Amino acid sequence: MLSGKKITKLGVWFVCLMFAMASGISWAQSSAHDKVLQIGILPTLSARLLLKNYQPLQMYLERALNRPVELVTANDYSAFHLNTIEGKFDLIVTAAHMARLAQTEAKYVPLTTYKAVNRAVLLESKDQPLQSIQGLKGKSLAFGDRQALIVSQTIGYLRDNGLREGIDYTLLDTQSHNSAAYSVQKHQSALAITSPSGYKNMPDQIKESVKIFMTLPEFPGLMWMAHPRVASDAPKFKAALLGFTADTAEGKQFYESTGYIGMREIGKDEMKSLDPYTKNVGTALRPVK
Repeated sequence: MLSGKKITKLGVWFVCLMFAMASGISWAQSSAHDKVLQIGILPTLSARLLLKNYQPLQMYLERALNRPVELVTANDYSAFHLNTIEGKFDLIVTAAHMARLAQTEAKYVPLTTYKAVNRAVLLESKDQPLQSIQGLKGKSLAFGDRQALIVSQTIGYLRDNGLREGIDYTLLDTQSHNSAAYSVQKHQSALAITSPSGYKNMPDQIKESVKIFMTLPEFPGLMWMAHPRVASDAPKFKAALLGFTADTAEGKQFYESTGYIGMREIGKDEMKSLDPYTKNVGTALRPVK
C-alpha cells in the first residue's frame, strides 16, 4: 500500500503530465522559438575579424527575431560549402556562385543580398609597379582561396588577355586577402587578388606599401540564403534583414566596417543569371558523392 506522501507525489506528477499533454503544442512552439539560429558566414576574412564585423548584426537579429543567434564560419570555401550542403547551417551568407549552388544542390531559399557589389581588385607594390598586365609574365599572382569568384574572374580576365595559368604566370596560394597582399609587399608576387571588403579591412601597414593596379567588372555581392528546414520562416528572416539599415547604431557600425552599404531583395532572375559562374567553380566545392 502506498503512503500518503507517495500518493501526493504521484498526484502532482499526474497533473503535470496531463498539463504537458494538453499544452504540448505550445511547448513545442516555445522550444522551436528558443532554439539557436545558426548562421554560417563564408570565410572571406579571418574568423576573428569576420565575427567581430558581424557582431552588431548578430545582436540585431537576436532582438528582431527574439531568439538566440550563433555565428559560425569554416577554414576555407570548400569546407564551408560542404557544411552548407550537409545542412550544418540554418542561414548562410555566401558568395553569389556558391549561393546558386546551394539553391540548386540543397534547395536553399534566397533571402537578400548586400547592395555593395563584388569584384576582383588587383593589388601591386608601390615600389615595383607593373607597366601593364603583360608585366605579370614570369611572375606570381597571389590569392586567398582558389574557389572565390574573384579568383575565377581574374584567371578568366588573364586568359582573355593571352596570359595562361601555369605557363605565363604562377599562382601563389596564401591563407587570406591580407596574406596575398603581404606577398606583394614582400615582392613574393607581382599582383594580389582581393575584394573591395578585403581591401577595406586590410591593416594600414600593408595598405601603405601597395596600391590598386586595376579593378574588374562588378558582379553580385554576398547573398543570404535559408536552409529548406527553416523555409517557413523565410519571410520573417527576409523582413528582419531588409530592416537592418545604417539608420540604427548597429547597422551604421556594421556597414562602416564592411562597406556593404545595405540590404536589398534578390531579383527574380538574378539567381539563374549566376549559372555561368557555377560552371567554372570546378569539383572542389562539391562534396564527393
